[in-house]
Amino acid sequence: MHARTLPTRNVFRYPVCFYMLDLDELPELDRRIALFGYNRRNVVTFRDGDHLGDPARPVKENVLEFLSGRGVDLGPGGRVTLLTNLRLLGHVFNPVSYFYCYRADGRLAAIVAEVGNTFGERHPYLLTADNQVEDGARRVYEHPKLMHVSPFFGMDQTYRFSFTEPGQKVHAGVGIIEGDERPFWAELTGVRRPLTNAALARALTRYPLMSQQVTGLIHWQAVKLSMKKVPFHRKPRFSPGEGSRTTREPVRPGAPIATLDAPPPGAAPAPGRTALRPLPPARRSPFTGMARRLGLWGLAHPVRGRISVYLPDGTVRRGGDPATGPDIAVTVNSKNLWRRLATRGRLAIGESYVAGDWRTDDLVGLLETLALSGEWARRRPPWSAWMELQRRRPHLPPRSDLPGAKRDIQYHYDLGNDLYALFLDPSWTYSCAFFEHPGMSLQEAQEAKYRRICDKLGLGADSHVLEIGCGWGGFALHAAREWGARVTGVTLSEEQAALARERITDAGLSDRIEILLRDYREMEGRFTHIASIEMLEAIGHRELPVFFHACDRLLGPGGIACIQTIAVPDQTYERYRRGHDWIREYVFPGALIPSLEAVTKAMTRSSGLIVHGVENIGYHYAETLRQWRERFLSNRAEVLALGYDERFIRTWDFYLAFCEAGFRTRALHDYQLVLTRPFNDRLPREPSARMTF
Repeated sequence: MHARTLPTRNVFRYPVCFYMLDLDELPELDRRIALFGYNRRNVVTFRDGDHLGDPARPVKENVLEFLSGRGVDLGPGGRVTLLTNLRLLGHVFNPVSYFYCYRADGRLAAIVAEVGNTFGERHPYLLTADNQVEDGARRVYEHPKLMHVSPFFGMDQTYRFSFTEPGQKVHAGVGIIEGDERPFWAELTGVRRPLTNAALARALTRYPLMSQQVTGLIHWQAVKLSMKKVPFHRKPRFSPGEGSRTTREPVRPGAPIATLDAPPPGAAPAPGRTALRPLPPARRSPFTGMARRLGLWGLAHPVRGRISVYLPDGTVRRGGDPATGPDIAVTVNSKNLWRRLATRGRLAIGESYVAGDWRTDDLVGLLETLALSGEWARRRPPWSAWMELQRRRPHLPPRSDLPGAKRDIQYHYDLGNDLYALFLDPSWTYSCAFFEHPGMSLQEAQEAKYRRICDKLGLGADSHVLEIGCGWGGFALHAAREWGARVTGVTLSEEQAALARERITDAGLSDRIEILLRDYREMEGRFTHIASIEMLEAIGHRELPVFFHACDRLLGPGGIACIQTIAVPDQTYERYRRGHDWIREYVFPGALIPSLEAVTKAMTRSSGLIVHGVENIGYHYAETLRQWRERFLSNRAEVLALGYDERFIRTWDFYLAFCEAGFRTRALHDYQLVLTRPFNDRLPREPSARMTF
C-alpha cells in the first residue's frame, strides 16, 4: 500500500510476492529450486550485484563489512536474512529491501534498509538502537533522508521505518516526516510460505511479471501526480556510498581524500581534501557480450592508423593500416571494460580507464582515433538517425543557483593550490595559451594570450576592468603591471582568491587590483571593460542569458568586453547538451561547453551587446594541454605525496588527454569574442595589425 496525503491525496494498493532469504542458504537454494538461480540465469534470479557493496563478493560479506564499518559486529555465527524482490526474466526493481542482522544467540543487532529508485541508484540506511524511537510489537526507527527517490519529494525529510519481528506474518513499512507533517506512508504485509518448487511456481503464476508491473505502476502514479500539479523537485547528483548531494560538505579530518573510491587500508589521508565522486561498480548485463563484440569491431576498423588489442586470454586483435596514422596498442586488463560499455554509455570509456580495466601506449592518439571514427559512424545510417532523435528529444537543463555554482566551482578548483602548482606555469594560468612562434615557453605563450586580450580591449591607465572568474590572478597582474589598468576580479574559489591576493601583494599591486569572493550576479557598479577567460563553460545553458544580461548591466557606456570560451560546433551542440559525459560527471560538475551560436543567441536575447570581433585560438589549446599533462605525469611522485592516489592520477591523465584530443581533432574550439554596443565611437578606427578579428 502506498498513501500520499500532501499536497494531494493519492492512495493505491497492489498485490506482491516478496522473498525472505537466509543469505547463507543461497547456494543450497540454487541447487534445490529448479526455477531459482544464484548469480546465474534462470526464471527467478538472485544476484549479489543487485545489492550493496562489491558485486564480485557475496552479499553477506558486503553486509558484514558495512556493519563493521559502522561499529556493529554480529560475531561468529551471525545470521542475515533479506526481505527483497528477485530478478524475474532478468528484470528487478526493489523500492526497498531489508537486511535483518542477527547475532548467534538470535538477538536482532540491526536492520539495513536499502532504498532504491527508478534511476538505478541505491543507498543503505543503518537502523539500530541508536535511532530507534519506539520499541514494542513494532520496532520504529527514524533516519534522515540521504538519497533522492521521487521527484515529488525533496531531500529535507526524515524516513520513519516500522517493522514486526519476522514470523508467520511479516510487516515492514516506511514513511516520510517533513516538519510536523507525515505526507507519505508505504507498507508491505504478508504471510510467509516455505520456498519450494511448487510454491515458487504458484507464486509466479499468481503474480506474473511482478517487477515489471510494479515499475509500470509507479511510473503511472507519477503521471497522475504530474497531472495534479504536484510540485516537482530536481534530482541532485548521486554518489555511491554518500547519497544525493544537495550541498557541498567539508571533508572531515581523516576522511577519504580526493580519490574515486575509498583509499586502501592504512593509507594516510590528507585532512581537508575535497573528495571526488566515486566510481560505480561494473555490473553484469545481458548486453555485455554484444558490447564486447561491438567494441572489438570498432577497434578493428579505425578511420586512420592501426590499433592492436591485447586481450586477457593472450590473443591479439589488429585492425587498420599503420601507414595512415599512429600504430596504437591497447591492453584489456579486465572484462569489466565490456560490462561498463554495456551499462554506462558515454561514461564507460573514461570510467573503465580510471578503474584500470584497460591501458594504452598512446592515450591521446587513441582518443583522437576514436573521436574521428565516432564522427564517421555518426554521419551514416543507422547512427545518423539515432543522433537526430537524440538532438530532438526534450531536455530540462539543470538550474545553476548561487549555492550550486559555488559548490561546482569548489569541487574542481579547491582541490588545492599545491596540486595546480605541479603543472601550471609560473603565471598560474589555467586556460589556453597562444604560441605566437615556435619555441615559446608555456609562460611566454600565456603572456602572449594576455597581451592579445588587453590589446583587443584597448586597456590604458584610465581603464577599470571587471574580470569574471579571475582564477589565481594571472590576467589581473598582467593588465595592471603591463597596461596600468585597475582590475576587480571575482571568483567563487576560496583557494584561488587566497593565492591571488598573496601574489598581488608580493607584486606591490594591491592599489590596482581587488579580488572578491563573490558571484558575478551579485556585482554592482559600472566598469569600462569586462574580461572573462574560460569561465562561461561553468554556468550551463540556462544561465547564458543571465551572464550576458549581467555584462550589459555592469559595462559602462562605450565599454568593451572580451570573453574567451571553449566551444563545441554549432551542429553538435543540441546533441551534446542533451547528453551526459565523463568530464561533467567526474571533473567539472555543472559545466556545459556552449557553441558560438548558443552564445550569440543568448547575448542577443538578453542584452544590447553585439559581437565586434571573434578569433578562434583553439588549436593552441592542444599544445597547452600537452604540456600540462606532461608536467602532471612527470610529477606523479609529488602528486602522491600530496595525498592523492593512483586513480586520481588516472582521472586527470584521462581528462587532460581527452581534452587535448578534442582540440587536436578540432572537435573543440576556443573563441575570443570582443563585445560592445552599437554606435560605440570609442572603438579603434583601424584594427591592430596583429589582431585577427
